[in-house]
Amino acid sequence: MAKYSEEFATRAAQRGFSYENAKNLFNLIEKFAGYGFNKSHSAAYAYITYQTSFLKAYYPAEFFAALLTYEADNTDKIAKYIEEAKSLNIEILPPNVNKSNAEFTPTGEKVLFGLSAIKGVGSKAIESITQNRPFSDLNDFILKIDTGKVNKKVLEQLVKSGAMDDFGYSRKALLNAIEDMLEYKKRVQERKNAMHHANSLFADMEDEEIEEKLEIPKLAEFDIKTLLEGEYETLGFYVSAHPLDPFKKEIEKLDYNLSSDIEEIIGKEALFVGKIDTMKVRISKRGNKFAIATLMDFHGKIDIMIFERDLEHLEKLNLDEPLAIKAHVDKVADYLRITCKKILPLKEAENEKGAKKNRYVL
Repeated sequence: MAKYSEEFATRAAQRGFSYENAKNLFNLIEKFAGYGFNKSHSAAYAYITYQTSFLKAYYPAEFFAALLTYEADNTDKIAKYIEEAKSLNIEILPPNVNKSNAEFTPTGEKVLFGLSAIKGVGSKAIESITQNRPFSDLNDFILKIDTGKVNKKVLEQLVKSGAMDDFGYSRKALLNAIEDMLEYKKRVQERKNAMHHANSLFADMEDEEIEEKLEIPKLAEFDIKTLLEGEYETLGFYVSAHPLDPFKKEIEKLDYNLSSDIEEIIGKEALFVGKIDTMKVRISKRGNKFAIATLMDFHGKIDIMIFERDLEHLEKLNLDEPLAIKAHVDKVADYLRITCKKILPLKEAENEKGAKKNRYVL
């Protein structure tokens, strides 16, 4: 490009144009070439933009179901899109073994969570579930599925995500009874095999005559914090509620940045708002105390480095409530580094400003 820059400017000067202006013009052309389209390309993008805008406006449930399915492996984007869907009054329903497909599915003006988005639930397990339903109750579910594919770990993930809530038991009761479920299935299968053996006197008996019924104790449900932690563990975000929901009106008064904005605010001071989820306190080589705090907001979680002065202030605050952290966002090689500059209760953060996202205009 350097070769052609000189040639472009020289020839422009030979034709009576300013050499310096020609150089500047070439620099603009070179910059544009980094992300420039010809007209046919731009027209195609414009047409796709029109189509997606139309679908989002007139078929929002279908639009978000397709978008969430496409981004199923990207929990950061999923959390962002779910929050946007909620802002448009589109309810995201938790996964359900009797109703969910592998992908997200529109149901009226709602979107039903896809089974493939549950961590640890593979295609073979999903196939065993979808090909053997409907399930009338927990007993029917355990007897129909292949527990070689829908194993203990998969069952735990299904329960924690809320996919088995329709069976009428609390998640706590279901989790405590998973071993009993698998033992029950094994026992019934062995009994069937024995009674259907060629030499068995009972070979012609109907299945229902030899099946015992699964019974598990009814237990009170987990507290809301434990339920939400289970959803976050299995889905990567919260579906039935969010720990910050009670503070949403207060948070919306602030000019703040979300964890999903990180890549667009590198090199700037941002204002993050959320709850401290975990915190690891360490001692530096110089003997100074610092911490790596994980802040949870509506779109996900980020790690923030907090030094001794701010850490002492943080330890005096009520960590059951959200707070605001003014922080510098930087990128070193491929690693993001977010360094705390100031910690504030929400009421004291009303005059603070979040970072403006980087915009690239050519």
